[in-house]
Amino acid sequence: MARKPQTLRLSQAKETLAAYTAAGLETATQARFMRDMIGRMERNKYPTKRQRDWLDSIIEEGVPVPKGDAEYIAKIDTALATEGIDFAHVLTDFRGRLVRGWDLSPKQKSWCDSLIEKAGAIRSDDYWRPDEAMTEKIKLAISVRPCYNSTYWSTHAGGASAMCKAEAWLTGELKIIDEWTVNKLFKTVAGKLREMETPRFKMGSMGYVLVVDRVTKEHSKMPGIIVGGPTPTRNGIAYDILVNGEIQSSTHISKRRK
Repeated sequence: MARKPQTLRLSQAKETLAAYTAAGLETATQARFMRDMIGRMERNKYPTKRQRDWLDSIIEEGVPVPKGDAEYIAKIDTALATEGIDFAHVLTDFRGRLVRGWDLSPKQKSWCDSLIEKAGAIRSDDYWRPDEAMTEKIKLAISVRPCYNSTYWSTHAGGASAMCKAEAWLTGELKIIDEWTVNKLFKTVAGKLREMETPRFKMGSMGYVLVVDRVTKEHSKMPGIIVGGPTPTRNGIAYDILVNGEIQSSTHISKRRK
């Protein structure tokens, strides 16, 4: 038998691995082995004869026939083909379990059913959409992102995910945003969002801001007139205040001198 060129074996291995991944079998033993062999060949490390034989047999056999409920797996496949879903990774994992012949737990089955139903609603164009007022609130919620530091976002993973999805939805990168995600976003930035919706200061109102005398370096609160804001900044919600003929931006303005 003629020896198979490495370039051909590499190409076939990549195609077969892609097919395994599409079938939800990216964590299967065969898939992990192919991934390792692909990495080796891409580094110009040719597999041993035994490794080549097993790799070629996996390529020859192709993706295993699903062992689970074929009708239910077909429903998952239909859902996965739905444009605009952002839960394909979850469905793919469930599909992989079923293909291996594993059962879904009642909780997993309920979750999978809900995602299949959600995908169906998307295909029929019958899904929840933010109205104009809520869209504006989403924009406002996104605007306060700079007010929260990296530590906050690292400890609020769900909120960070909701923020990213909202940004992607506004730019058109994400077709659909669900109500849960929007509510999660609002809850995550509730404090700053509330101040943006109901500013502490109105234009033309008086406020007191800490001022440092350029000569004596003494600190004192000086009265001023609010001329701008609210504006989200890395230090919080800022306002522009006119003090002694100069405009300065501050996040520490009080309504009283003391």
